[in-house]
Amino acid sequence: MRYLLRFSLAFALIVVVLGLVGLVLPRSYRVVRAVAVAAPPETVYSLAGDLARWRDWSPWAARDPRMEMTFAVTTTGPGAWTEWRSASQGGGRAEILEAQPPERMRYRMSFVGLPVDCDGTFDLVATGGGRGTHVTWTSEGRLGWSPLARWFGLLLRRAEGRELEQGLAALRARAEKETNR
Repeated sequence: MRYLLRFSLAFALIVVVLGLVGLVLPRSYRVVRAVAVAAPPETVYSLAGDLARWRDWSPWAARDPRMEMTFAVTTTGPGAWTEWRSASQGGGRAEILEAQPPERMRYRMSFVGLPVDCDGTFDLVATGGGRGTHVTWTSEGRLGWSPLARWFGLLLRRAEGRELEQGLAALRARAEKETNR
């Protein structure tokens, strides 16, 4: 009986400590990745600024080619949206909030079953006299007051960083392929 009581107290103490530490973790996250692309900003923007073309380079779509996607009537510009369902990638929605072709696109993404929404931005800067593009992809979100969500945010930064890197590599390959046609 003493061992059970000690175990219960130790477990409760661990939960309390993890909860308290969770309260001091950041309430938001921000992940930024960038890549140089040997393609003009217009070509890169045609891929990043059109939700229907995300399937051509998105790391999430690459993991599940059978992902079900639904689109608004228009897939570019403010108000354009897509929703997806996938057995392996889950479900969610992305909506374009701001579009400044060929320099910037801002979107909001939400996920089924996750309490964290994220805002993303693609910033494109012409390089090499307009023959190249420096692409910066930023993803950020608020984690709220929940200690559990804040612990989740620590894992999210690392995982999302890898996904942004994979997506930028695929975006670069696709844009450079289209430029060299």
